[in-house]
Amino acid sequence: MTIFWTLTTVTLRALLGLLVRANEDELRPETLGPTIDGFVIRVVLPLIALVFGTAALGMELEDGTGVHLLTKPIARWQIIVAKTVVAGTLTAALIVPSTVISGLLMGGFSSAAIEVTFAFALANIVGSYLYTAIFLVLSVITTRGLIIGLAYALIWEAVVAGLLPGSQIFSVREYLNGIAITLAPDAVEASLVGATGFLYAAIAFALALAIGTVRLSRYEVRGAE
Repeated sequence: MTIFWTLTTVTLRALLGLLVRANEDELRPETLGPTIDGFVIRVVLPLIALVFGTAALGMELEDGTGVHLLTKPIARWQIIVAKTVVAGTLTAALIVPSTVISGLLMGGFSSAAIEVTFAFALANIVGSYLYTAIFLVLSVITTRGLIIGLAYALIWEAVVAGLLPGSQIFSVREYLNGIAITLAPDAVEASLVGATGFLYAAIAFALALAIGTVRLSRYEVRGAE
């Protein structure tokens, strides 16, 4: 069911590119960037990362099969990192190729459009791992990680972070836009964080892994009581 849903979403993105190309010769770079941002960064990327991130470890802990993993002599940080890498890679494998395909369909093969498309593709690689790390940790902290993650993706990232001044420094979407605009100046109109999006993303990723490791260690102690 998960694979079906994600493949359907990716297919819709390709169809969007075809529809845009059928109605226009191509989108200009200054229009292409906001289109990718509005559909991919705000909606598709966090939703697909949410599915893979919460399923990577949360489902095992919820149904009890994760106990077998926790009883093995494996450091908790290794479990968190391994699950994040797998979930992030699956997310990137779906997001990045479809971003490139839809971007080229909508923007054409001009040097500026290609620059914007691949800037967002690289930003999506970073976002795939960062989002899955956040959602994986949520699934370790609470059994309602999927619901909380959905609210975060659809309310905070898609709406609130774009309206409240200063809140962008806590927004993954803003980090990704900063990365994209650093790689391609025409990617988006403006970014609050700019090139520091790389730094913010790295800090957020490390913090998520650290929180997940601590929480998983406490989960083991509590399970033994």
